[in-house]
Amino acid sequence: MTQWTGLAGLLLATLAQASPELGKLHYITEENSPYNYRDGSGMATGFAVELLQRVWQQTATPPQPIDVMPWARGYSQLSKRSDVVLFSAVRTRARDPLFKWACPIDHANIVLIGLTHRHINLDRLEDAKHYIIAAGRADVGEQLLIRNGFQADRMMTSNRFNHAIKMLTSGRADLLSTNKNTFYQRIGELGLAPDQFRVQWTLSADPFCYAFSLAVSDQLVAEFQQGLEQVLASPTYPALRRRYLPE
Repeated sequence: MTQWTGLAGLLLATLAQASPELGKLHYITEENSPYNYRDGSGMATGFAVELLQRVWQQTATPPQPIDVMPWARGYSQLSKRSDVVLFSAVRTRARDPLFKWACPIDHANIVLIGLTHRHINLDRLEDAKHYIIAAGRADVGEQLLIRNGFQADRMMTSNRFNHAIKMLTSGRADLLSTNKNTFYQRIGELGLAPDQFRVQWTLSADPFCYAFSLAVSDQLVAEFQQGLEQVLASPTYPALRRRYLPE
């Protein structure tokens, strides 16, 4: 009887952690390796995706579909709908009051990168306003430029990260505003040598997070945050991180 009582208690505890409401949200991401991207079969994968799947397990949430779409479209849905979780989103000061947040997935260094042979030197951020800068459309790299007073006619944006990199390598743009880790991961996939590029300026160092529509309840976001913290503290987390984000 004692054994069955213990099993029943464990079952009740598991059910108490179940979160049917987390299963009613719409999960959206973009192509942003190594954090989130499509695998060979078209399914979402990556560090942030596997982290999310472990949060679902921790909160007894059934696996949910993950839509992969251009960042600008996903960001628009996050802003307009009441049930969206968008990742991996950089939590900047300007974005902070616009959404609710569960953090961190990782920390993002948003930088201005140039071609080494161009010998561009920036003594202050204002110096960068003399150059044409590429960025992802609606991406944090573009938003930080706008916030720092860069004019639209000095920026070139694209929905596709590879296209933004091409703007830089072809000389159409002088600098690229982007996440440092993502950039170096992508140029490796494209067969480009890291020493072709140089970080010219760091625009921000903020956490990568899961961003929730403002209408999502504080209680639900807190439940997700608790699940995320439990995953980050788990003994299997370091191996997951090393697999996608080797030092």
